[in-house]
Amino acid sequence: MVVIRYRNILKTINGWAVAVCFLIPLLTGGITAKDAQAISKLRVEDMSKGSIQVTVIVDPQVIRIDKDVILTVKISAPSEIEVTMPAMEDRLRGFIQNGMLDKEPVNHSGKITYERQLLLTPVISDEYRLAPFPIVYVDKGKSPAATGWFASKPIIFDTAPIIDGKANKDINVSMQPIWIYPPFKTVALYFLLFTAGIAGLFLIWKLLKKVRRQIQLMRMSPKERALEELAELLAKNLVEKSLVKEFYLELTMIVRRYIERAHSIRAPEQTTEEFLAAVTNDVRFSHEVITRLKSFLEAADLVKFAAYHPETNAITRATDTARGYVETDAADQDLRNNDQQRDNDKKRDK
Repeated sequence: MVVIRYRNILKTINGWAVAVCFLIPLLTGGITAKDAQAISKLRVEDMSKGSIQVTVIVDPQVIRIDKDVILTVKISAPSEIEVTMPAMEDRLRGFIQNGMLDKEPVNHSGKITYERQLLLTPVISDEYRLAPFPIVYVDKGKSPAATGWFASKPIIFDTAPIIDGKANKDINVSMQPIWIYPPFKTVALYFLLFTAGIAGLFLIWKLLKKVRRQIQLMRMSPKERALEELAELLAKNLVEKSLVKEFYLELTMIVRRYIERAHSIRAPEQTTEEFLAAVTNDVRFSHEVITRLKSFLEAADLVKFAAYHPETNAITRATDTARGYVETDAADQDLRNNDQQRDNDKKRDK
């Protein structure tokens, strides 16, 4: 008597537990009452050929995108008929197969039952179906044994809506694209790449500008290049900035580089004494020119090495001396080149 009551109590508790597990998602709005009633049922599809019986069980019968599906295939046949369980991986659409279990064949009342279970995970698809699959059998009751096969019927699964408009009235469904802000790391990476690209373009522009400038200078004559450098020096306004020493240093280098380009004398690398000694016996430098250059270079040396501060008039005279020497020497050199050309022409005519 006590045992009977105890069993009744257990049944009551189990019944209430099942009821609670069923009602919790229903009350919380996870599924509707209609869906809950449909999902609680199994879908059973029976098909047969002769003495071979095929049963397909789908649990649950309504496919939900958030719930796995257990697909069971049972094949029963007389013991003299050997049946091969079909492979169904390529027969499924809308599912990912996550597991498979083949149970031991059961022999009962002269029939053998084969059973296979598949664990399926639904994915977003326009259709969920099980395509026909072949069932191959060998009838060993005949002599010789007969081999045959037949195809199962296709099964189209019922699906529950991803969003139930009645159960989720507060959810607004929109098919318009929604802008999703990229993460900070992605924005920072793009910013760095953009900055690096701008910096690279700026460096390329500076390099091309410098190359272009060098090409222009190389195409200039020694006179044109010296006068160009002198104009750039004056544009720096070094004297107005009290950088007289720097001004004289660049001014003398302009004259020295001109002499090097025009007469192939390494004037920029020589001291004033070495330069004057080198040009004293050079016919291209007259006594007057040497005197002017000596006065110009020695005055510049006083500013550069003796901390001498010349007056504004002295700076102007030094600038005029540098410009006048370049223009006069270039003109004299043109005359010498023309005379040399005429001499060569006369010799060639003879």
